[in-house]
Amino acid sequence: MTLSMSEIESVVQDLKPRLEGGRIERIDQPEPDRLILTIRNRGELYWLLISAHRQFSRLHLLTTRPPQGEPAAGFCNAVRQHLTGAPVAALRQVPRDRIVVLESAERDKLMKPHRVSLVAELMGVGSNLILLDEDDRVLASLVREDSDRRRLVPGARYEPPELPPDLPEAAFRNRFADAVEPDDPLSLSRAIMAVYAGEEVEERVESLREEVGAAVRQTRRRLQRRLRKIAEQRERAERADDWRRRGELLKIALPHIRRGQEEVVVEDLFEPDRPQVTVPLDPRLSPTENMRACFERYKKALAGQEQLARREEETRRRLERVRRLAARVEAAENADELKKLKQESRQAGVVYPEDRPERRPEARRGPREFLSADGLRILVARNSKENERLTFTIAHGNDYWLHVRGWPGPHVVVRTPRGGQMPQETLLDAAHLAIHYSRIRGTDYAEVAYTQVKHVRRLKGAPTGQVSYSNESVLAVRFEKGRLERLMRSRERTGHTAGE
Repeated sequence: MTLSMSEIESVVQDLKPRLEGGRIERIDQPEPDRLILTIRNRGELYWLLISAHRQFSRLHLLTTRPPQGEPAAGFCNAVRQHLTGAPVAALRQVPRDRIVVLESAERDKLMKPHRVSLVAELMGVGSNLILLDEDDRVLASLVREDSDRRRLVPGARYEPPELPPDLPEAAFRNRFADAVEPDDPLSLSRAIMAVYAGEEVEERVESLREEVGAAVRQTRRRLQRRLRKIAEQRERAERADDWRRRGELLKIALPHIRRGQEEVVVEDLFEPDRPQVTVPLDPRLSPTENMRACFERYKKALAGQEQLARREEETRRRLERVRRLAARVEAAENADELKKLKQESRQAGVVYPEDRPERRPEARRGPREFLSADGLRILVARNSKENERLTFTIAHGNDYWLHVRGWPGPHVVVRTPRGGQMPQETLLDAAHLAIHYSRIRGTDYAEVAYTQVKHVRRLKGAPTGQVSYSNESVLAVRFEKGRLERLMRSRERTGHTAGE
């Protein structure tokens, strides 16, 4: 439903005497795929619409003043910078093609004029608007392309699309051959607007409905997934009392438990008939550590219940709001109503593609870095892959390596000067960081193993980051919140990552 080659020729011939010699006073981009140029010529004001819509690409004059556009951004901003206040030197059609060129000129700081061209490729699906300098290099384009087929990026030389060897019969069709009326200077534009107005409005409404509806549905699915996850977490949290009972039973049985046991059989004193129950143990932990681990799990599960209840209530409220929005989107009758719903949906947490920040390649973050009380650098890995990289790529053989005994957690490395010793305060600082970033985070007491990096080995066939170590010592740590706060402040001074 785009204008044919012959129809574009008729429009250009109709517009040339009205626009050439005029001056561009204003440029707006009311829709993502269209520009409106306000041109004054010989006391008359014209509004030239150039549309690169994939179904309704065209150009013609508007019969009434368009609503004022929004602040310029992107392509429109570039066109405004180069063409606002500039003359319309020529309006021409590329022979045997659906490309229209509006030639203008801008002046540099020395008031020397330089040619600038706005190229409108009105080709349906492949439609585009391109701004060119005097050397036919791209200044900006509505749709960027950088492929083997074509380059439409700033600085690239403009190459028009290749013409087919034989033009189809439709290229010579002209639905508006009899539309020009001598007494009505806008008769041709009026006829074109009449053909496109209804279909374009309907298409834009459905396109906007699909855009808003898709974003709302995606948000609804995300909230439903969150509810399922919260339900699973609450189910686990509701078993908090099991950990308390297990801890109490271990407390009673402590004199009969030895390190290395994988389980212990005790009487369940919480049941009237006192049945024999088997309590599993972590053989890597001492009896006291096993007991404390149970109480820690109990405290965390108990605290988590209230937080999960609040999260569930908030998620249900948001989900209900999004469901109502989805129904209103389906029932909306016009574009204005859908635009209002789009803004309202943003307030409900719905995110649209244009709201997401442009993703840029990020440098590898690297381990967290801290300064100890003695001024030594402490590096803490973020995940299992970084455990591997920190220990076997970044660290040196004489650096010190730490890890919480018996619990998953990060590798921690203290950068030690050649021939230098590990100060006790630095050792305690590094141990606190190992505990804070481990699975046992929040405990009051833990044991941390430490050795030099040269004594750490990869475990053959084990998952990434799992190691064996020798020549280690064990540090019993009573956790100090003040020490951790000081270390966190030191991270702000050093930055967040460590280089190699």
